[in-house]
Amino acid sequence: MNTETVIVIGNGFDLDLGWDTSYKSFYEKHDGWKMHRRDEDDLFQYVIKQVPGNWFDFERTLHEYALHRAQHPFPKDNTDNIYRDIQDYNTFKTQLIDFISEGSKGPVKKDSHAYRLLAAYVEAKKNKTSNMFFPIKLFSYNYTPLLNVIHQIDSSVKVGYIPVHGMVEKRNIIFGFHDDLGIPKEYRPLQKSMDENYVSSDVVRESLQAKTIIFFGLSLGYIDGVYFKNLLEQISNLANPQMINKRIVFITLNRQSGNYIKNNLLDAGINLQLLYNSNRIDFIYTDNSQKENTETIFKELLNSISK
Repeated sequence: MNTETVIVIGNGFDLDLGWDTSYKSFYEKHDGWKMHRRDEDDLFQYVIKQVPGNWFDFERTLHEYALHRAQHPFPKDNTDNIYRDIQDYNTFKTQLIDFISEGSKGPVKKDSHAYRLLAAYVEAKKNKTSNMFFPIKLFSYNYTPLLNVIHQIDSSVKVGYIPVHGMVEKRNIIFGFHDDLGIPKEYRPLQKSMDENYVSSDVVRESLQAKTIIFFGLSLGYIDGVYFKNLLEQISNLANPQMINKRIVFITLNRQSGNYIKNNLLDAGINLQLLYNSNRIDFIYTDNSQKENTETIFKELLNSISK
């Protein structure tokens, strides 16, 4: 049996739940990693100067630094700086794990779109007998303990998810950027695919089979957009009727962030006109000032999941 619905969640999902796990908060509130600040031309100093605003920009900054090193390499006889950069990158990851672990201990907002979507996901599992194929796949690009929220909804239901980039509970998070032949080999450890925990998630294959694909809190930008470029190109191809006629739902904060997603798709080379003409596209907004405009669509989506 084929997957009917694929749910893909990013950091905006956690923020909607009420967890303070954004990079902006990490930069402003978590001082553990700042004690490594040095007045030198190195990875830490580069990131500090950039002060990116979210997870997408943080990983992009790592990529930009690696490209910077391709143009401005350290002297060949100075391998200590490269070694220190890799160690600093690992320190980033360690501090990130500690920050997210603490930030995701708080209570969740049960009236949030994120919680209500999870509740529909759990309800769908309750409506299926144990020996039946479960037609919904949930992929998380976050590191947060999502199972804790699922158990709050109903601890008796055995339902899981696919943590694409690892979990803070296991301290195995995958953090970095996409493959790029333009960076020096010495900086390949910063690529996600080089992490020993990196494995296939089947998110694209499952999405190609699904009738409905839900992106919640994912910008589909410079870093994570790599995962979905091929998918969106295939479901925009009118010449292949087996791949089109899907329902694509983007759940995001407001119209501004919705336009940000559209611009990211355009920057990735996705033809939005073909995407719209080949599928049903919905945007759902979670901000209090705009959510009423899309609440009917969201309730209909929840019903289609939980039944």
